[in-house]
Parts: sequence; structure tokens; C-alpha cells
Amino acid sequence: MRLIIKLVILILWCAGSAQARAQVHSVKAIALFEGRAMLSVNSGKPKIVHAGKAHKGVKLVSSNTSEAVIDIDGQSQTLTLNSTTTLDYAMGGKPSSNLSNSVTLYVDGRGFFETDAKVNGRPLRFLVDTGANLVVLSSEQANRIGLEYKSGKRTYASTASGTAPMYHFEIDQISIGGINLYNIGAGVIEGAYPQQPLLGMTFLGRLDMNRSGNTMTLKRR
Repeated sequence: MRLIIKLVILILWCAGSAQARAQVHSVKAIALFEGRAMLSVNSGKPKIVHAGKAHKGVKLVSSNTSEAVIDIDGQSQTLTLNSTTTLDYAMGGKPSSNLSNSVTLYVDGRGFFETDAKVNGRPLRFLVDTGANLVVLSSEQANRIGLEYKSGKRTYASTASGTAPMYHFEIDQISIGGINLYNIGAGVIEGAYPQQPLLGMTFLGRLDMNRSGNTMTLKRR
């Protein structure tokens, strides 16, 4: 009888743990320290989590003052503080369990969709922008990941600060989760604009997009 009760408790605990992991939509790094981090999961109350410990299905693997490594259901992600010292981290870019060519994104605290991607194998975090005709990066971002864009066509783009030179070229590959697209039209604007790379329609237009509430599903056609 005791054995049966223990088995029932174990099954319920495992089911609860799996449900908690599946419901992790976003993680916000409020503050980072050596060996610990203050995390907010799904916009909940922030909590100090020590390395090796977990909070609401999010395990803190390691942390220092500049970045933290978290683990959700066996998948590791790195959090780095952005320019406002607060990181809204929607666990975007994680492939859906049933479709390797499908990615589900979750809206962040500002009402935007973001996703981690790899540009020619180099990591970069994008803001999903259906209003942008191209994938757009600043020259600072492009130089940081080693994009060779100056051989592209030189044009001009309108920014918040006025008109700035822009190079129009093609990125060899952009990968998000299980989605890999090749030869994507892109623009690199000289300077620091945009503050965050924009994932525009030269990438999104080759996918099926479905918005439902706080989620957006991208699926390769």
C-alpha cells in the first residue's frame, strides 16, 4: 500500500514538473551577480536563484555580472543584459516539439516578439518586424558578427536621426530553431541604428506566420 502511494506521489510530481517546464514563456533577468541571478519567470515576482538551483522550471546553471546561463527542460540559453540593464527574454526560437520546421515565439513585456537566431552561424537576437521590408542591422551589429556587407549595393535609409548610408546585400544563412533559410536580402545601416536587429519580410515573407494571443508561430512552407 505504501509503495502504491509513493508511486502515485512520484507520478504527480513528475507531471507537475513537466507542466511547469512547458509553461515557461519568458524569463527576465532583473539583476546578475557572481553565482546567482534575480529572475522573473512569466512576469512573476522576481526571485534570487543560486547557481544549480531552479525556479518555476528554470534552472540557473551559472551566472556572473555580465551573463547567466539557464536551462529549461534540457535546453540551455544565455541571458545577457541589454542597454537598459533589463533583459526581456522570451524563450523564442525554440522549435515546437512536433514540427522541426516550426518555431513558436512568445510576446515580451513590451508587446513585441523577439527571437534568438544564428546569422551565418553567429548568434544574434532579433526583433520580429513585419513592417520592415528587409532584415536590417546596424553596422556595429554586423561588424560584431563578421558580416561582409560593404561589397553590397550602397544606398540610403531614413532613420530617426536622418538619412544614413545603407548597404544592400544577401546574408548566406539565417537559422531560427529548426528553420534554416538561405540567401536572405538584408540591409546594413552605418552607425548604431537600429538599436536591435530587425527580422523583416525578406525572411518572414518566406514563412507562414500565425498570431494567436500572446504567441506567434513561424512555419516553413
